[in-house]
Amino acid sequence: MTHANDSLARQVPHGESDREYTTEGDVRLGVSSHLPVFAALNELGLTGRDVAEFAGVTPPTVSKWRSGKVHIPGERLAFVTLVLAHLLDDAQAMEAETAKGGGAGDDWSARLDAAKAYLVYQDVLNRELAVGDVREGAQLFRAWWSSGAAKRLQEKRFIAAR
Repeated sequence: MTHANDSLARQVPHGESDREYTTEGDVRLGVSSHLPVFAALNELGLTGRDVAEFAGVTPPTVSKWRSGKVHIPGERLAFVTLVLAHLLDDAQAMEAETAKGGGAGDDWSARLDAAKAYLVYQDVLNRELAVGDVREGAQLFRAWWSSGAAKRLQEKRFIAAR
């Protein structure tokens, strides 16, 4: 998937598919307003501004990704999915700790369960990503995590969402 192909893409009418096709008929991921990764991040209380900050783009770009107006590059989709998986791992650990101290709220548990289900669905969709995009997304994630940004995001938004 190249960024140059973005101008060749046309959106399939809503309801027919949650994917976009190039004029050559190739399936392109990441163009639907129904991308599960964004629904999961929303369940965890992250805003478009939060996503933009860790994805290294502007909030309007995230808004366009969410709405399907602009294609999310494969490496960014892989990266955002890895960030979601990391946040869910942290959430499970926090939920287990909270349960020891008197239990987590039912609403929070339901939101976590929904986010986990969205992650599973996104993982299925990501199987169609190019290997190079997945590798680059993993490198982005490694750099993001090593920078300490993961901990800052958790402290800033994730704990507050509970």
